[in-house]
Parts: sequence; C-alpha cells; structure tokens
Amino acid sequence: MKKLAIYSGLLMVLILAGCSAGQVVSLNYYVLEYYNHNENEDLFREEPFDYSVIVLTTKVPQTYNRRQIVIRHFGPRITYSDQDIWGVKLSEIIPTLVTKRLNRYNIFKHTQEDFFEQPDFSINTSINNLELYESAFIRQARLNMDFFLTSGDQETYLIRHTVNREKVLPDDEMDTFVQTINEIILKECDEFIKKMINYFSNQVVFEEYLNTFEERFDPSLAEYFEDEQTTGGKGLLLLPAITKSDYEPYYTIYDKFGFEISGKMGVPVPLDQGIYSIRYGSGNENQLMKKSNIEIIPRFKKIIEPDWGCLLVDVIDENRNYTKIRYEIFDLDSGESYGQEFPADLDLGEQEKIWVLRPGLYKITINNAPFNTYRDFTTVTVEKSKVQKLTIVVDTDEEGNPTGMLGAGVLEDITGIVSGDRVKFSSAIHANVNVNSDNEVDRDDPQTTITFNTQLDNRLLYDVSPLHYSLKSLIELGTSKSTDTDFRIAADDIDFKNTFIYYFFRSLGLYGRFDFNSHFFKGFSYSSDNFYYQKIDKNGEESEVKFNDKVLLKPPFFPIILKEGMGINLRILNRAKANLSVRAGFGLRQDINQGVYTLFSTYTDSLGFENRIYHEQESTDKTGTEVSLVGSFLLPYGLTYSTNADFLFPFESSESTIIEWENIISIKLFKYLALDYKLKLENKKPESGSEYLVEKHTLFLRVTYFLR
Repeated sequence: MKKLAIYSGLLMVLILAGCSAGQVVSLNYYVLEYYNHNENEDLFREEPFDYSVIVLTTKVPQTYNRRQIVIRHFGPRITYSDQDIWGVKLSEIIPTLVTKRLNRYNIFKHTQEDFFEQPDFSINTSINNLELYESAFIRQARLNMDFFLTSGDQETYLIRHTVNREKVLPDDEMDTFVQTINEIILKECDEFIKKMINYFSNQVVFEEYLNTFEERFDPSLAEYFEDEQTTGGKGLLLLPAITKSDYEPYYTIYDKFGFEISGKMGVPVPLDQGIYSIRYGSGNENQLMKKSNIEIIPRFKKIIEPDWGCLLVDVIDENRNYTKIRYEIFDLDSGESYGQEFPADLDLGEQEKIWVLRPGLYKITINNAPFNTYRDFTTVTVEKSKVQKLTIVVDTDEEGNPTGMLGAGVLEDITGIVSGDRVKFSSAIHANVNVNSDNEVDRDDPQTTITFNTQLDNRLLYDVSPLHYSLKSLIELGTSKSTDTDFRIAADDIDFKNTFIYYFFRSLGLYGRFDFNSHFFKGFSYSSDNFYYQKIDKNGEESEVKFNDKVLLKPPFFPIILKEGMGINLRILNRAKANLSVRAGFGLRQDINQGVYTLFSTYTDSLGFENRIYHEQESTDKTGTEVSLVGSFLLPYGLTYSTNADFLFPFESSESTIIEWENIISIKLFKYLALDYKLKLENKKPESGSEYLVEKHTLFLRVTYFLR
C-alpha cells in the first residue's frame, strides 16, 4: 500500500511537471538559394548589353533586419518566431541571387557585387515587407520590395519595379513559406529584367511592360475575391463583446448581394474586401439595430464602436438561492416587449442571457404581469457601452415557490467587470445553539456540552471555463456554561480553504489547493475537581507542575495546520441537486505545534488525587498521496447533505494515514432558521495506546443573517 502511494505520488508529480515545464526549443535555420528550374528561356541573350552593373546591398528596415522570421497577424501586430531563423542575411543573399540571375541570362557584360572602378549602372533592392502572414483563416507568404536601376552616380533611377505579392500557402510548414518567398524573389527578378531589356533595346521586346512601372496581382488569391476591382486579401469585422463573455448573441451580416453571414459578438469574422451592413441586438426583427456602409479592408480589423448596452437579469430569493421565475422586458417609452426569459442557474452551468439593447429606460415585470402593471415590476436604465446587472428578489412560500417581488435594483456597478467570470461573493453571520458530544479526550467516555456559537461565513467563487477558483472561510467563536462553571471558550476556530482548478476537459482538470486552520484564544482542559498535572516539553524536561482544576494545552493561534495539494480533479456529478468531485494527487501537511500539549497518561496517587502527564507535541511535516471527496446533495423534504473527505497516505511507512471526514445534514425550518447536524471523523494515534477514530457530533440550531 505504501509503495503504491509512493508510485502514485511520483507519477502525479511527473504528470504535473510535464504539463507545466516548457519544452526545449529546437532552432530551424532557413536559406534562400538560386533555382535553375524556374529560369525563363526567353530572357537568355546571346549578346549582352555592353555595360557594367553593380548590384548593391539590399536595404532592409529594422523590423525585418533580424534573424527571426517575421510573422504578421491581422492589423499592426507582428511577432518573431523563436525557433525559425534565417541562416543568411537578407541584405546579402538577395543581391547574390540577382547577380547570379543576371549573369546566367547574360544580360550585361559585367555584373558584380563589388567593383574597383565606377560602374555604368547600379541595381538597388529594398525590402519593405517580408513576412509570414498568419491568422486563423488564412496563411500567406507576403513580399513587398522594390528593384531600381540607377545611373552610375545613383542620383536618379531609370527603371523601378515594385513587388507586392501575397501567395496562399498550401500547408503550415515553414519550409513552404521560405521556398515560396525564394520563388517570388527570382520570379520578380525576371520581371525586372524584362523591363531592363525593353529599356536598353529601345524597343518593346516584352509587350506586358510598355511602361517602366506596373502594379501586379497574384492570381492565386483570386478565389478569395468576387469583385474584379479588389486588390487582394481578407479583413476582419468585430462587434465587441462589452460584457467580455462568450455568451453575447449572434448578429447578421449582409454583403452587397444580400447574402447573409452569421457573426457572434466578441468573435472576429473574416470577410472578403467590400461593403457590408449588419443587424444586431435583442428582440424581434423590427427592434434590431442596423449599420450600413461598413467597409472591409484587406489585413485590417474593422471594429464597430458600441452604440448599444447590455442587460443581465438575475432572480433570487432572500437566501440568495436561484429562483426559476419568468421575467419580461418592455421599452418604457413605447411599451414594446423585447421578450420573456427565465434566469440562468449558473451552478448548473446554464448560459446566462445577455440582452443587447438600445440605450434607454426599460421596465421588467415578473409572473407574466403586463406592461401597465403596478405590481411586481421594476425599471432599469441601459447605457451606451455599459453593462447593467439587475437583481430581482422574490418572496417564496413554504415549498420554495416564488410568490411576488420583494425588491429589485442594480446592487453593484459591473461596468468593465466580466459578467461571464461568474464572480460570486457572499458573507453571512450564523448564530448557533449547539449540542456537542465527542470522545476525543477519552475514547470510552464521550463529553456532552451545550454551547452558544457565532460564525462569520465568507465564500467567493470565480467560475469561467476552464478556470474555477473557490475560497471558503469560516471564523467560529462560541462560549459554554454549565451550572457549576463560569463562561468558557467552547468553540474557537479559523478555517480557510482555497481551491483552484483548471479544466482541460469538461469534467477533468488539474487542481491546486491551500488550506489553513488555527484559532484565536488559549485552549484549556477543565475538570470538576482539582488535579495534579505535569508538563514535559519537547526536550523531555519538566516545564510545569501544578495542582489546579484546569490546564493550558494550546496557546493562541497554535497549533497551525497547513495543507497543500496538487493533482487531478474529476467532476463526477455537476447537477442542480447533486455535485460530486474526486481529487487525487501529491499532498503536503504541516502541523506547527508550538507550546501544544496532549495527554500522555493519568493515574491516581495514594491520597486519591488524579495525576495527569502532558507531553509537548512535535511539529510535523508530512508528504504523501492525497485523495479527497467533495460533494453536496439536495434531498427530499428540504434536506441538504454535504461531505468533505480528506485522506493523506504518507510516503514514510512509519507514519499513519491521516483521515478527516466532515459530513453535514441541514434542514431549513424557516427563512432564517435551520437545523444542522455535523459529524466529523478523524483518526488519532496517542503516544500511549492504539490508534482510534475520533467522532465529533455537533447539532446546530442556526439563525442566519446575510451581510452581502
């Protein structure tokens, strides 16, 4: 069993390390080279022009004059590939390719990259853009450069050839991109040579170049354009999602022929170059908002400035529980209905309805009430580019059915806050009357007391796929009193639980957790009669001997119990009435015991007095395989059941398994009054004696007041 736990823990660590560690980047180097196979036979000359020409170093702007291959995205953003590197300098290899091309075609008497004497002409090349154009919709090789033929003094150019080519790539391989760029450069060099042959021959040898400058278009892009006057490329249209969520509605795009294209707010839509119109919003066809004459420009993201607002409606009862009741939204000026809807149960994972509306004042009714009702209604203002979340609080009967509206309003400003984040925070004070019974002190003699407790209960939940974070804090203070004692601290507990889960599948993810447990005040053990006690510290020395009716066992804040863990989280059930998750992974636990004593042994002396010996506890640090079970269930007759089981199987064979299992059954009596029963099981191994299971029973009659 211990070996299995060790192997499981090591496997879990390796899995997590593999998920989190960065991969070693392998560098790929690419070169541009001369291709013989794509030479143009029409350009070979028997007699060269009797001139000397120097091919100068290519001018490359700083953006592209680096080793990393440049990747351009939609708009102005570029990135540099970390693993795809030029193995040559662009400023040097391009003149080499041009020089070899000219010499192979025998165009000039002398063509070199270096001259000791003044040449007759110069050839200059300039790179404007050389990049891999990449998006989710298309992948292209893009080259924008210029070829110049200048006189020997380089003061004026005689011929200019401008290249602006975009070629769709058939695959995602970087080799394909580099080869495509290589071919474009050589092909465009041929076109430049055609212009020079026309120029120096003083006749039109190549009719396609009657002028010395001409813009060219790559026919490989024709499939993306229907308009013959377009110049190539796709653009993006974006209607922003002002709630920053994935749940904003769809809208309709119309092209110049009236064809419809569906788009979703917050998601860029790729469109061919052209003029479009859109319809968007909530309501029927006549209530939708419209925009026309939207121009889509290649490689440019057209962002529509929001002229609408968003409204979210939440319906709860006084206890902040989700309530399923239909509501309806009306325009307060016209009385038009924009539709009816039920609120979303976020705990069930239901999609929250986001209303996209014109700025203005709206009336919301419940229980199918009409527009002109003076009962069960509220109003809300929707503002341009802003999000409003309206909370409606309804009254319920004994069976939990909604009966009417108690109140409504915008409880918090969520402008700029991500509604899809599903951030929930609640805070409540519980007042408890407790009946406690446990056998922690004496295995065979359970102790029963009546206590009065107060609890500050705070909960925070952040849930937006794939991230889930929950924080639960419970601060509990209580006193007890019997007929023969004064008021005593009976309950003193500080408990924080933090859990973070990243779901890489719908129900499977990685979790990390950190728990903290402590207390505020000194902890005593009491007796109805005086007794002798002796304390032995960690060094085995006697630290205190007294004859009293109580003994200090725990100083303020100690022991401090810390728990950390990471591993795999499997969500077995995620329903309205049943929620259950199982976790397994690598766990750690630290018990920091400073001045903490436990009972070691007792005996009665010859005078009949009880004698107790207490030993100071060592701080412990345990690591092992942890397994957790967390669940909550809604049962018939208004009962709820929650369970939280923690098991730690230490790697050290000499250490015992740690078991902590808390079970709570609750029944709601009235709106603010509930009866709770808690059973907590813990294993305990005293210094003397065998290990046994500690049972802690607690009965709460709890009154709750919500602070938030």
